[in-house]
Amino acid sequence: MIITAWSALSPYGTDDQDFAQGTVSGRPLPDGTRPVPDFEPRAFLGQQGTRAMSRATALSVATAARLLTEDDDRARTGLVLGTTNGSAQNILDVNRASLERGKPYHIQPTVIQNAAMNSVASQTAIWHGLRGPNATLAGGRSTGLSALGYCRRLLLTGRADTLLAGAAEELTEARTWVGDGTAPLAEGCALVRLERSASDGLAEVLAIASVVAVDGDIGTAVLKAADRVLTRTSPDRVWAAVGSGTSDDAESKALATVCPEATVLPPLTESLGQVHAASGPFQLAAVLSHAAASGPAERFALLTSAEPQGIAAAAVLRVKGETVVV
Repeated sequence: MIITAWSALSPYGTDDQDFAQGTVSGRPLPDGTRPVPDFEPRAFLGQQGTRAMSRATALSVATAARLLTEDDDRARTGLVLGTTNGSAQNILDVNRASLERGKPYHIQPTVIQNAAMNSVASQTAIWHGLRGPNATLAGGRSTGLSALGYCRRLLLTGRADTLLAGAAEELTEARTWVGDGTAPLAEGCALVRLERSASDGLAEVLAIASVVAVDGDIGTAVLKAADRVLTRTSPDRVWAAVGSGTSDDAESKALATVCPEATVLPPLTESLGQVHAASGPFQLAAVLSHAAASGPAERFALLTSAEPQGIAAAAVLRVKGETVVV
């Protein structure tokens, strides 16, 4: 399975190059919550169809637009999107409206629509006319890498020719209430374009694995997931490793143990902030950005994501190190 392009809207800016340069340089972001600067849905997507659109949907629609071409067969193009729990803001809005209105069912239909967990993926597909597989995976920080495994199965079984995979997180008042406080809350969307085979790909996804953390032992789960994917290459050939950044250092210790010779890149929580389900897709974009900055050479990278509530995921890539922004 080949990654042929990526795109990201992040607190570094609305341009892919903003994210690449900010990630590679480690440019610090302001303290406090971190929205995508200058992102106004109507300015990006137009007036029609955006009035009742949630911010997460707008981020996803805008990011997906950069990865699609006029030549794509939209009937054979799908979308797999990760989430933590959907839009916390719209879920709370529905609950509030059901209590405050005269009848529980006197709620604006658009509010109910945005509260559905699969709303972002569905609206993104409708907006762009994608008629291939459409799925929403809810697994917190591990979702982004787990989505790669889901996409690989879809491609291998011929369910699609092209897939967009990633996640979006919006920065709303409700999300600040459910944050874990370990890093500044941030929003954004990162997507990668996946094809079964391509001669001009940026990276090949060699293996993906997910492991349940028994008794909350995240470190052991990360080690097991990493060991499983490293059957496709030896640990001493891994050029860089990057984790999602959990509430403790269990993940970073596991990476240092399994790939002692690799360059361990800083987790994105230290630079970008806490993007929860979007951690994995942003990690992919960060690794590709670092590889491009290091010059054109084939190299291997290990990525891990750990959700403190009990799931760890890992993926190993063969990266080409060429121009990666679209």
